[in-house]
Amino acid sequence: MKIEIVIFIITAILIANTYYDGKLVKMLHMVKNSKYLKMATFGFAGLSLYLFLKKNPNNSKEFLGHANQLIKTLPMTRDSASMLEPFFNLTSSKSFTDSGEDVYVNSGAMNMGAMNMGAMNMGGGGGGGNSSQINRMMNSGRGTTKRSVSETKKKFVAANQNWMCGECNTQLPAWFEVDHVIALHNGGSNELSNLVALCRNCHGKKTAMDRLDKL
Repeated sequence: MKIEIVIFIITAILIANTYYDGKLVKMLHMVKNSKYLKMATFGFAGLSLYLFLKKNPNNSKEFLGHANQLIKTLPMTRDSASMLEPFFNLTSSKSFTDSGEDVYVNSGAMNMGAMNMGAMNMGGGGGGGNSSQINRMMNSGRGTTKRSVSETKKKFVAANQNWMCGECNTQLPAWFEVDHVIALHNGGSNELSNLVALCRNCHGKKTAMDRLDKL
């Protein structure tokens, strides 16, 4: 569409809105805030998602994985994340297949398998790209004083723990934290051997104890 047509349409709408004393804008606000429009939007989004997954069964698990990662980075409350996470959690999610059979995927097993493959590549020399990346990760973090840890290293630590909390041994939520076994102010580092994945509750307790230790 040409820019001239867009300008003409916008101008016509503004003129009509002025002629009717702002009634057009009020009508748009009423439609925008209508519950029926919201219902139709949710229905359209759900139907579009269903048709996409049905048409692309091979990409369904990858799509859900990306959606799960997106939830972790969205600025939302913990309750909202808890409500959305089961829909995208690959731990027990179904994949759309042509045969109609239910295929369940265990995300912990997938991640552990990936890490085991990486370890095999390190030892056997296969897959040079993965091997060098894991080697860099294994050797990084020595002598650092920064508290920040990369997302890749966080997921590596969690996968090595089979996605279980290192303190209470419960399933790690989407908003899990990675902390230092030995705090940085006590001589610890960001090496993998000094990192542990914790749930939010255990991480909060450990942070409180570390702060008391500084006093």
